Amino acid sequence: MNNKNEAPKRNIGPLSVFLLIIAGLIYSLLFPVNRIATENGVPALGYVVWVSLGGGLILLIVCILRRKLPFTGRRHLLVYFIGGVIGLAAPMTLLTLAAPHLPSSVITMIVVLAPLLSYLFALPVKLERFRWLSVAGLLAGLSGILLILIPEASLPEPGMVGWVLLILLVPVLFALFNIFIDLYAPPESDGLQLGTGVLLAAGIIMLPITAIAGDFHLFPGPSAEGDFAVLYATLINVARWWLMFVIITMAGAVFVSQAAYIIVLGGFGWQALFFGGSVSGYIWAAAALLLLGLATNTLSKMRLQRAARPRYRNSI
Repeated sequence: MNNKNEAPKRNIGPLSVFLLIIAGLIYSLLFPVNRIATENGVPALGYVVWVSLGGGLILLIVCILRRKLPFTGRRHLLVYFIGGVIGLAAPMTLLTLAAPHLPSSVITMIVVLAPLLSYLFALPVKLERFRWLSVAGLLAGLSGILLILIPEASLPEPGMVGWVLLILLVPVLFALFNIFIDLYAPPESDGLQLGTGVLLAAGIIMLPITAIAGDFHLFPGPSAEGDFAVLYATLINVARWWLMFVIITMAGAVFVSQAAYIIVLGGFGWQALFFGGSVSGYIWAAAALLLLGLATNTLSKMRLQRAARPRYRNSI
């Protein structure tokens, strides 16, 4: 019988590393798929409805097969709907709107600021302690963003700066979602149940908004490529939530945060594969600073976890 004061056993080995790489590559694929969908006539709001509600229904089937349905108490529903707004409905809408106007590699780089911003937002609510190494990581990440915004040569077109500023809201929303879930998620819900509830809630929220805007996407749409992009995005979202749940169970949340490195590099790879074109030296330098910031922040978390391990209490 396990002692409640013992640290949970983690299996960080070849399988967990392989799954982490797959998860990062799959998630980074979402950004070019967003662009393909919008460029082929898929309306932004209708796209988000399919990705969230469709993904939630697929995960619900998995929950039924596991005989572990999402809880439906008042606290659970509140977490699902608030989480659905800030963690999926709002950021996915912004990502979809910006997809035709920015290279997917740039969008990817900005979105992975979320782990660094999560640390910053966690300080006031005492979820994190002040650490110089994490602050250095945050400053490196912000420096990378400045390299994208300030030099005129960094973006393909100067008019993209406004879209970059809009997309900066996405990692802010993701970071707020991380803090909200950490503070308020009911402990009896596992990752799959929580993910299912959040996806379904986001879809339910988007349905009336999309209906009022008259922005539904009905199959078949104006383009087969657009229809397939909707399907791919839905499956990507399902795979993302499922893999993250599996990896957290195997190797822990600190290990999962390192998927951000794969997401950055994957963003560059998918951009080159789908859309071609050259990348400014400023963008490469910004990517290096973002990776440095993420590495520094992750190292800081891992050092803190090792130092606290003898006192760890497993509350899961």
